[in-house]
Amino acid sequence: MKRLLALLLLGCLWLTPSAHAASHTKVDLVNLTPDIRPGQKALIAVRFVCDEHFHIYWKNPGDAGQSPTIEWKDAAGTVPGALLYPGPKLLDQKGIYNFVHEYETLLLVELTIPANATGELNLQAKVEWLECDDKGCYPFDKEVALKLKVGPGNATAKHDPKLYGDLRPVVRASYGSKDGTLTVTPPAEAKLELSKVWFPERGFLAPEGVFTQKADATTKRFNLKDASEKLTDGSVIFAAQDTSGTWHRVEATAAAGGATPAPANPATKEVSKGNTGWQAWSPEAEAKALAAGQTVYVDFTAEWCATCQINKRVYKHDIVAAALADKGVVLMKADWTKKDAVIAAELTKYGRSGVPCNVFLKQGAPTALLSEVISDAEVLTALNAISAGKEYRATNESHGYVVWLLLAFGGGALLNLMPCVFPVIGLKVLGFAREAGADRGVVVRNGLLYSLGVVLSFLALAGIILALKAGGDSVGWGFQMQSPGFVLGTCVLMVTLGLSLAGVYEIGAGLAGTAASAEPQGGASGAFFSGVLATAVATPCTAPGLGAALGFALDKDRASSETLLFFVVIGLGMALPYLLLSVFPKLTNLLPRPGEWMETLKQAMAFPLFAYALYLLWVLNTQVDDRGWVRDASLGLAVLAAACWIWGRWGAPHRTDRERLIGKTTAVLLYVLTLAHLYWYLP
Repeated sequence: MKRLLALLLLGCLWLTPSAHAASHTKVDLVNLTPDIRPGQKALIAVRFVCDEHFHIYWKNPGDAGQSPTIEWKDAAGTVPGALLYPGPKLLDQKGIYNFVHEYETLLLVELTIPANATGELNLQAKVEWLECDDKGCYPFDKEVALKLKVGPGNATAKHDPKLYGDLRPVVRASYGSKDGTLTVTPPAEAKLELSKVWFPERGFLAPEGVFTQKADATTKRFNLKDASEKLTDGSVIFAAQDTSGTWHRVEATAAAGGATPAPANPATKEVSKGNTGWQAWSPEAEAKALAAGQTVYVDFTAEWCATCQINKRVYKHDIVAAALADKGVVLMKADWTKKDAVIAAELTKYGRSGVPCNVFLKQGAPTALLSEVISDAEVLTALNAISAGKEYRATNESHGYVVWLLLAFGGGALLNLMPCVFPVIGLKVLGFAREAGADRGVVVRNGLLYSLGVVLSFLALAGIILALKAGGDSVGWGFQMQSPGFVLGTCVLMVTLGLSLAGVYEIGAGLAGTAASAEPQGGASGAFFSGVLATAVATPCTAPGLGAALGFALDKDRASSETLLFFVVIGLGMALPYLLLSVFPKLTNLLPRPGEWMETLKQAMAFPLFAYALYLLWVLNTQVDDRGWVRDASLGLAVLAAACWIWGRWGAPHRTDRERLIGKTTAVLLYVLTLAHLYWYLP
């Protein structure tokens, strides 16, 4: 709980107005090797010089914080290694424990110089860091450059090698764990200073466990309570000092009778985190593994695909992880977050037009294609089948045309249960609650208009996909979510609608009011727009059976008329529950009569929209490489919320005409200019 509060506090401080203040940390690239020789290694460093009272973070930041990162724009043909950190300092901020660097800090980078290097090497990179003091934390980034001359005579900065444990041979230690206590025994010849703080490189110790560590003459003891990672999830590594103050990298392995560390669960870490269990998919990597006789599991996924994120829970289950490890399965991730024609083409081989798509492959065995929404049992069944050389297929491609239509209809109906659609479905639920006491004709009309909005939107989506495919583009279900502009627009829309539902402002004739209202006199456009909006946000999800049906519908040999019919059927399936409520008045009568409770329901419906907006912001963070823009987008949402608040506060009917004019003009200008700024600088 304390760690959660620390992270929430850090997040709040991050978004304070001071975030754009001048940095209190100077950052540059410096050289540490006077003689740069072709084919050899050279050391350079990212130098941070913090003002007094400010700090940056170690590789494991502790309770809160973020480690610096470097993104190479031009490595001049060299191969840069990972950042090498000096030993950190423990910072206690009223019970919040962080591992930090203060004053001047050099993060080393080992470069492999090309064997044919001559002349000058012009290095360019972008460094991002979080600097904090006792008043707040502020993110910054800076473009840095360094010019190196191949040969002797390069200017160098001073550094203290004894601060870097990675520059020395690893110290091997042993450990045991019992009753929530970790005991580490280092070799006596290492002369480690047991009375000084040891820092863990990952979260197998809570920061408080680091602060409360104890020592005797030969061992170090740590409390394992509240750790964010299991001890056995990976290597047990510390940064520790010897009696001379020199830092060392201490790697501990389980002693006889102690807990044996298992390899990190290959399915719980993403490729972006540097885990070697999952590797990036490519046709070449897949072919190489299959040629070696290995079983390959390919997860075709995307960060914007909510169904894909739900599927990932399966990989975290011990029974699945153990089975994958026991069979020696090679795990590959094909990331379709951004447009990728190779992945799109590969999906068509399995009869799919989008993600998720999960397959087991093995030479001499039939491909095992899993369902869109996977389970522990299905993964294990498919794995056993392909290991035995037997066939497993969740969907049978020999279905007749009518069966495919039924799958499309059922998949459309099940979309209503998917997490992408739920936030907008809340608007329709609110509308039916309001309509409960209305004339039956009004209810039927609005239900039909909602269904028309859904069906026409699916037809429009089908038309766009067919047009893009005719132009040679590789697109499929959810393709628009690969566009940061579309994701940003949907995120802004969710926030705007949510604020209206929460009562921050009312705009009856505008966008939010149109979506949320279903009043007898003004609900027609609202009902239609709700159907359009529900379709727009449905595409990050794929219901069971729908993925295979979409693959059949979008097959290159399928006639355009057949594809359009499929999308109409999907839309009808999605609209069916609301159409039934509209056409059969007895079902509508089961709904509560309008009353004061509706205002509570209306405000409650805002929170799913806010949650979906946060999810979309996370998607943007994975799609856009410019972290500065993502930070600006986060702040931009706050400014847009302020514009809505100004509209509601000073645009209310009880205000004078002058106040309303000024308030609404200010709100519109603030909203439009902020949105224009975000799209203008959209990477």
